[in-house]
Amino acid sequence: MIDIKILREHPEKFKEGARKKGIEIDIDLILRLDQERRDIQKNLDSLKHNHKELTLRYKKEKDENLYSKIKEVKEKIEKLKEDLKEKENKLKELLYLVPNPPSDDVPEGKTEEDNVPVKFWGEPKNFDLDYISLMKNLNLIDLERGSKVGGFRQYFIKNQAVILEMALLRWSLDFLKEQGFEIFRPSIIVREFLMYGTGMFPYGKEEAYKLDEDLYLAGTTEVPLMGYFADEILNEDDLPIKMAGISTAFRKEVGSYGKDVKGIFRVHEFWQTEQVIIHKNDFDETIFWHEKLLENIEKMMQLLEIPYRVVNVCSGELSAGQVKRYDLEAWVPSQKRYRETHSDSYLLDFQTRRLNIRYRDKKGDLHFPYSLNNTAIAVPRILIPLIENHQTKDGGVKIPRVLVPYCGFEYIEPR
Repeated sequence: MIDIKILREHPEKFKEGARKKGIEIDIDLILRLDQERRDIQKNLDSLKHNHKELTLRYKKEKDENLYSKIKEVKEKIEKLKEDLKEKENKLKELLYLVPNPPSDDVPEGKTEEDNVPVKFWGEPKNFDLDYISLMKNLNLIDLERGSKVGGFRQYFIKNQAVILEMALLRWSLDFLKEQGFEIFRPSIIVREFLMYGTGMFPYGKEEAYKLDEDLYLAGTTEVPLMGYFADEILNEDDLPIKMAGISTAFRKEVGSYGKDVKGIFRVHEFWQTEQVIIHKNDFDETIFWHEKLLENIEKMMQLLEIPYRVVNVCSGELSAGQVKRYDLEAWVPSQKRYRETHSDSYLLDFQTRRLNIRYRDKKGDLHFPYSLNNTAIAVPRILIPLIENHQTKDGGVKIPRVLVPYCGFEYIEPR
């Protein structure tokens, strides 16, 4: 949620931000509604004051004319209350649509082709055998029966690949625990206000699976983790809060029609570990944590021995709440390209304002903290670059050294 005071002061900034993100929103209409709301509130306050004075006079004078005026003012107050509520609801509905303006150092663009590479690590390998062929040959995957059981984009992961997935998830949690994160296994069934609160709604509503009138399956572990502190007042001394969550996630992938229709890159159901940070409203601290979260996943990918690049995501690819995002993209040899496996974002107070998460500083004043999030590991997607980059000449797969203690084996042998 955008701070309406800042919107009043810098309307052109938000108009330009919406344009850069490709989001159509009438900022002038919002400002008119805001002014109308304030005018109604001013009149309402005046009438309440008048009502109070008339009531005091009536108690002393017992004048029936005064009583009639009191009744008339009361009716006007009730009418203005209804008008105010209507304006506030409409204003809130429109404010949910106002995107966070992108940072000045975000490249302007419309698609992922406009993202700007900022860092590379590792030597890209050249293998022609793709992960689907490798995994089928090794009896690690069954896409056909997955489709039979669950429909389009569903799958079975089998045998050593199951152990490998569990190893990746457990290892990532151990890694983050060493970085000072508190570990959570949240429910992925969340109430609707959390989907709005984290910025997944209203723009991403078509992507979510609805269970009933108020419950949805979240598309990322970030949603329940942020909801953990909804409507709470935190203490400044407890910040920053570093949360690492593990859960399933569900996405309809409506916006990816025709993309990656084969395989396990875009699926409806997956497991992930996620990093979330909530800290005091200090922009320099946001930049620090944004780079720190990136450092975490770079270290993880280096330990997994997977070549990658980091891109500064362009404005048109940012979500409504994101101010800036780095995507880490792993090298996929069979496709001879980098593919996104991690997304590292900061959102300032966009989420905490919606979720009514505040903190009390040492002076006793209340503030909305800032939030960030970043993927740690998402399976099965990470299996794509891992298996392709660690394939051997005989068609097997070598397990990265860091995962061997978690897997209990060093190599997946050809059948």
